[in-house]
Amino acid sequence: MWTRVRAFTRGERDAETLYAYRQAGTQVHPLLDAAERRRFDLTLSGTSPFAVKRHVGLELACAWNAFALQTLADKMLEADEAADPSTVGFVPPVTFDQVNAYYAEVGRWLGYASEAEHDPAFELPARTLPAKLPKWSPVEPCPRPHLDAMIAALDAMRLHAEAAMHNLEKTTPEADAPKLARLRGQFEGALSKANYASGMYRPGASLALHEQIEEHAKGAIEGLYRVGQLIGYPALLTEGGRSASPRKGEAPLLHTALPGEPGFDRWAMTDPNSVAFLRKDPDAGRVIDEMWALDPDPAASVALWHEIRRAVETGGAVVAKNAQGRPLGFYFCTPYCAIYEARRPLVLGETPVRKGQRFTFERAAEGVRVGYPFKREIVVGNFQTGAAIDYCDPDQPPPHDE
Repeated sequence: MWTRVRAFTRGERDAETLYAYRQAGTQVHPLLDAAERRRFDLTLSGTSPFAVKRHVGLELACAWNAFALQTLADKMLEADEAADPSTVGFVPPVTFDQVNAYYAEVGRWLGYASEAEHDPAFELPARTLPAKLPKWSPVEPCPRPHLDAMIAALDAMRLHAEAAMHNLEKTTPEADAPKLARLRGQFEGALSKANYASGMYRPGASLALHEQIEEHAKGAIEGLYRVGQLIGYPALLTEGGRSASPRKGEAPLLHTALPGEPGFDRWAMTDPNSVAFLRKDPDAGRVIDEMWALDPDPAASVALWHEIRRAVETGGAVVAKNAQGRPLGFYFCTPYCAIYEARRPLVLGETPVRKGQRFTFERAAEGVRVGYPFKREIVVGNFQTGAAIDYCDPDQPPPHDE
């Protein structure tokens, strides 16, 4: 009780959610170790690290991101506990926001890594990698426990990156020496920044020195985060965040035409079994047109839609059916998407979907003209047939906000 009282008087927030995230993320370390062992086994059989199959590299890069973010968040929680044992279980708002931003991303990267491990055709949305860190909490100066945590996380990331780089160098054939030299250059640049920041660090440093160390530490962490992805998947050095071109015999890359492009279909995301019915409803056609016209980023919506399509194409999801074995039909809000069921754990956008869980896609301009944000999200739940169609009026607030 007194812990709660002290935390309340200091404006601290309950960290129960953060501790749950921390526990859930413990799988990061064995996942990354297993991925690295699989690549090492491949290289022992003669495969260059620069020629591993795409899904192997994507798995390693995504696993590294999960590891780095989990490490940063764990160290910040540990540092706060050490700095203020009297309020363990509660953290300052700035710490809560920063740690939550890291932990919230871990599940997404773990999901991507798991999909890549099991699906040779797995593909990330374009420009997903190399990824950037979540933004730093906007507070000056950075709290001392934050800086302690940043240095501790920096050291952990550096040690793991050094070991991974060492293994990569040992297994790279001479023919790929120029590529290795380029990667080595970027790695050494990031490593130099990390060593510099750690060398400057002094516990209890003056405010002026503290701020200088903070800036160097942030840059070093960002650099290691990026170079760790390159070590995991060296092909990122040349391809950047582009999607790979399909190899011979593979299915072509997904494409959904945007407004103004040849082949554009305003019903592209709608349940195929329901399109004929919905075409006869002029209000449904009107709100579908408004959905496309008022979407501030149609490409982002299409990218999320492609993640669903890819999950279906690779057997990760199927159209959900009722007890009689018939499809459940479409979700009541635009784009009137079909309802699916996950056949394996998925991460769609930033939404984790458990095996057996039903989900769909909502993309709606409801209330946009009166100040509400455009909605673009994966919806999970227990869906029922027969729900009334929602025409998602841009000029009216969502029903639950009226």
